[in-house]
Amino acid sequence: MKKILIAAVAASMALFAFAACGASSSSSTASEPKDYSQIIHDARSDEDNENMLILNIDKDGNFSATDGYSEEATTEDLQAQAENFILPMLGLSEGDYESLSASVSLMNVRSYAVAIVKPAEGKTDTVKQALEDYVTSQQKSMQNYLADQYEIAKAATVTTVPSGEVVLVCCEDSDAVLTSIQDALAA
Repeated sequence: MKKILIAAVAASMALFAFAACGASSSSSTASEPKDYSQIIHDARSDEDNENMLILNIDKDGNFSATDGYSEEATTEDLQAQAENFILPMLGLSEGDYESLSASVSLMNVRSYAVAIVKPAEGKTDTVKQALEDYVTSQQKSMQNYLADQYEIAKAATVTTVPSGEVVLVCCEDSDAVLTSIQDALAA
């Protein structure tokens, strides 16, 4: 009888242990942030991945980069590029976002920007408007300048996905890139 009782207690303890493990792993997975940089990398062409840097700013304000010339860029270079070029071009200010990944052409001969922005609390409309203003600016810049780039700018999309991120896609094959990003953010 003692052996049966001990076996029953051991079995119930094992069940509780498995249940606890399952609960903690599912809750930690739900709260883990998405890797926006990898999502952008996976959504775009190999050529863009070779040539276009993806700037990342995490919730703590740390700068990093992937793709393009990222291996050669220092943290100070990335911060300067973000603060002096990319964020102003996109119309974003510190406090508008919690984190972001963005790849933007700094050359005025190419309409190219792909960004995933997690807005700060209460800033979704501000972020969306800023990115829409960027698209409008690109359209105006390219309208009488480069016809092929104007077509890309006209097809640009800014959308808020169900998980709350604001996504900007202004590039060739924008529909496919947007679909890939939306699918990855929904996963």
